Amino acid sequence: MERLMKFGFVGVINTLITMTIYNLLVALGVNYLIANVIGYGFGTINSYILNNNWVFKMKSNKIGTFIKFLSVNILSLAINSAVLYGMVSILDFNKSIAQVGAIASGMIVNYLANKFWTFNIEEIKEV
Repeated sequence: MERLMKFGFVGVINTLITMTIYNLLVALGVNYLIANVIGYGFGTINSYILNNNWVFKMKSNKIGTFIKFLSVNILSLAINSAVLYGMVSILDFNKSIAQVGAIASGMIVNYLANKFWTFNIEEIKEV
């Protein structure tokens, strides 16, 4: 339960980073899908650092862990972007509101894949 709460806290921080960058870029006239990729990228960097060092406390195989983490986040970004596109371009949602729904769409997949694959529980050394 503690790990889930930490992961959730990191998720809130990542969401704030992603949303801030996304909304700033959209306000500056950047296409919303490009702004999404850039904002998501910054959130992903923060997520890797905090999840690797604080939530899951990985002590070995940093390159392998990073490749797995990146793969999970590319999948999550694809889900996020598809939902964002659908909400904005098909359903005509506000871009900022749609971004909240898009972020939520990939959270469960992201958590489960990171917990059971990227940061494999058997490899975690509890401190």
